[in-house]
Amino acid sequence: MLSEDRTAKSAIRDAAIELFGTYGPDAVSLRAVAAAAGVSQPLIIKHFGSRHGLKEAADAHVLALAREALEPLITGGAMPDRGIADVLASTPVTRYLAYLLIGNGPHADEAFTSLQRFSVVLVERLAAAGMVASGTDHERLATVLLAHDLSAALLRERIIRALGEDPLSETGLEQWRDLVGRLYNGTVLGPAPMG
Repeated sequence: MLSEDRTAKSAIRDAAIELFGTYGPDAVSLRAVAAAAGVSQPLIIKHFGSRHGLKEAADAHVLALAREALEPLITGGAMPDRGIADVLASTPVTRYLAYLLIGNGPHADEAFTSLQRFSVVLVERLAAAGMVASGTDHERLATVLLAHDLSAALLRERIIRALGEDPLSETGLEQWRDLVGRLYNGTVLGPAPMG
């Protein structure tokens, strides 16, 4: 029974993420979540206590997926078992993350602050390994890296349409990092020709 409850709980959470990401949490009823998850409304209350509890669980799950995806992006380390594209490939997850980060209010602030703190921890790890130049403001670097990495994830569908390739695939990430690295070190753009 416990494993069935966990399966139902994750199905409810995932249905909520899909619906909340598509329509916004305020526009989605518990009845709609229950129908999408194939469960009853009382089961949602049993597992999450309230609509607010369901929203909190959805927020926490999407932020955990984003942290998992951002770690190798920020550190430049090896790809995890689940590729970044797999973690954030889900359009509902990406839409819900966008909702959390772009919205107004405490949830938007909490979402960004949570990811920014995580990014600072990763930059501190890089600094401890001697991979950050001395004198670099770690918090500023962490915030810039976070904004850069999130832009590829949140604009992913539009980037695919524009370039015809996925910026979060292994090849796409390599090309993205290479071009951005050359852009930042000044080898892509030069001064305008005189004349």
